[in-house]
Amino acid sequence: MKTTTSLTALALAGATALALAVPTLAPRLADQLSPASSVTSGSTAPWTNDGSWSGGSSSTTTDPATGGTGTTTSASQTAAVTAAQSKGIVLITTQTTSGQAAGTGMVLTADGQILTNYHVVEGSTSIEVEIVDTAKTYTATVVGHDATRDVALLQLKNASGLATITPDDDQVALGQELTAVGNASGGGELVAATGSVTGLEKQVTVSSETGGTETLTGVIETNAGAVAGDSGGPMFDAEGEVLGMTTAGSSRVTASPRGGRSTQDSTSTTVSYAVPIDDALAVIEQIRTGKESGTVEVGAKAYLGISVAGSSSLVVASVVTDGPAAVAGLTAGSTITAINGVTVSSHDDLSAQLATLDPGAKVKLTWKDSSGTAHSATVTLGTSP
Repeated sequence: MKTTTSLTALALAGATALALAVPTLAPRLADQLSPASSVTSGSTAPWTNDGSWSGGSSSTTTDPATGGTGTTTSASQTAAVTAAQSKGIVLITTQTTSGQAAGTGMVLTADGQILTNYHVVEGSTSIEVEIVDTAKTYTATVVGHDATRDVALLQLKNASGLATITPDDDQVALGQELTAVGNASGGGELVAATGSVTGLEKQVTVSSETGGTETLTGVIETNAGAVAGDSGGPMFDAEGEVLGMTTAGSSRVTASPRGGRSTQDSTSTTVSYAVPIDDALAVIEQIRTGKESGTVEVGAKAYLGISVAGSSSLVVASVVTDGPAAVAGLTAGSTITAINGVTVSSHDDLSAQLATLDPGAKVKLTWKDSSGTAHSATVTLGTSP
């Protein structure tokens, strides 16, 4: 039986962060390298408000009795990365409409097929991959993905002779020790966090990097202190085999008043989630067939060239220079209202409509500019980078 954990995510790549009450916070762990929006008091995440990692998770909480605040910091990334753990692991840097972002990936084949989270590369305009054990860099393209399982397959250009990971073929067990390895806070080097498996077959709702949400099912829950930038990286078992791919995490804070004063003691427990490696590889095998099935998409998607400010609106946060939306006249602050005559009011609505269309399709786009004036234009959809 699957256990359901209802958690809401903090979007790092959107224009605004979702200010949510503790403990309902399950951030995606792809790190935004350009300044991110502020996280309001009462929210907690294992990175600081400017998008950088501070060496541990730091959070500010509000005392429910006095209204005072206090800060708690817990050690997150403490273990050294071994030479064996670095083989077959890559550092991923992407360019997006919001700036530069970073994540982690794993080498599946000697000629450069890379497994990572879809949210690491979602909305990217270019992807660069560095092989950790050789320091060589390659450009990459997305071969296919499954957003509902947060899995993507990349292909490096002109790669050969790469070391690969070893997937675990044993059943994951509660209490099993593990080590999460990744590009912590996009720092450009691997950092490790040790922990153990605390739950199996979990369900968690997380944010899309472009403003929507996805519910992941069947994920592994752990107490490893994964941080932003670790997404797409491995969780190794004691034998050095990969049992899962890090995808999301949260910090839960408990606070209590102390002596009637405005400060309080608080404790923080880090929870991180991983896609089981068997589930991820099943998606990869489907992508390799070249045939779309269910939620697996192969090849390029129809591309509008925008990012939106959150999941519940279609206010344009940024527009890709010379992209389809920019050519049509959309600017930051515009609000998209319809596509091909179909009313859209959220990121998910827009994504659902674009999913039915192919690159090169001509569509009628309707929007209001920041002053409220209505516009419409025929837009030729581009090809996702």
